[in-house]
Amino acid sequence: MIVYITGSSKGIGKTLTLKLLKLGHFVYGISRTNKIFHQNFKHVSLDLSDIKAVKSFEFETNFKDDIVLINNAGVILPIKPIGHLLDDEIINITNVNLLSPQILINKFIHKFQTFENKYHIINISSGAGKYPIDAWATYCASKSGIDLFSETIKLEFTNRSFDNWNIHSFAPGVVDTEMQEEIRNANPKDFNNLQKFISLKENKELLSPTLVADKIIEIIEQPKKYKNVVFSVRDDQ
Repeated sequence: MIVYITGSSKGIGKTLTLKLLKLGHFVYGISRTNKIFHQNFKHVSLDLSDIKAVKSFEFETNFKDDIVLINNAGVILPIKPIGHLLDDEIINITNVNLLSPQILINKFIHKFQTFENKYHIINISSGAGKYPIDAWATYCASKSGIDLFSETIKLEFTNRSFDNWNIHSFAPGVVDTEMQEEIRNANPKDFNNLQKFISLKENKELLSPTLVADKIIEIIEQPKKYKNVVFSVRDDQ
């Protein structure tokens, strides 16, 4: 199996990449930086905030394996209420979390829609796509957007009898990653929920990247088990 993963250099993406390599899969790691070196790993240097660069990206077709695209990369900073953000900060969050995944998915489907292998798209979403969170407006909007985008693609697959294609938008819960550290370092004057996220860390309530990576691998291996396109780590399927 061939797996493309954005944000493979840290957090969930890095943990997932290492697990997939251990299972014998070939991984294309799409990220700005890289510290993974393996015979079955190829780093693709790409800044997802740079839409021009994303538009120039192309998927390779010189293999006959099943292929998975995992849009894992995401940004949340700066954590500030609307009215206190720079225009470019809003654009950056939207580019990384919503526009670039849409472009990559469009390229992915266009490239492989006439092939007969199995194809799977997994977007890493968030509970913030369903509930408003103070000072996260653009992040919430981007995750809500990727959820509905995913559900619409599933409808298109069904209407066109793309039986060899699957798509899911998976919210991994609150995971102990660098993003959570960024959230805990937010200015309390900007972020009313700060103490809640500090407490999650102090009370050891954060999920481990390993647990989440295992769940994503289960989704990859048993896509038909997950009938809902949009779901979270806590949902029963």
